[in-house]
Amino acid sequence: MLKIKKNIAISDSGFVFDPGTGDSYTLNPTGLEIIQLIKSGKSYEEILQEMSAKYEMDGESFERYFYDFTSMLKQMRLTENHGED
Repeated sequence: MLKIKKNIAISDSGFVFDPGTGDSYTLNPTGLEIIQLIKSGKSYEEILQEMSAKYEMDGESFERYFYDFTSMLKQMRLTENHGED
């Protein structure tokens, strides 16, 4: 399960700050929503259900977006892995 590191600060406006590196990022509203769902401990399936219902997006499109987004989070070292990805 993918988790956002505990020390990562995320504002309601989409500003993300990593105090470990001093790096900061800005998320679009959809990215912010997804990172908040990940941070709250929701599984991929729960996130898929919530986002596809809200945005009327098909599962295949969302899956591609989700994995691109989480790959970017991993590259920025904002995540920690526990068990499976």
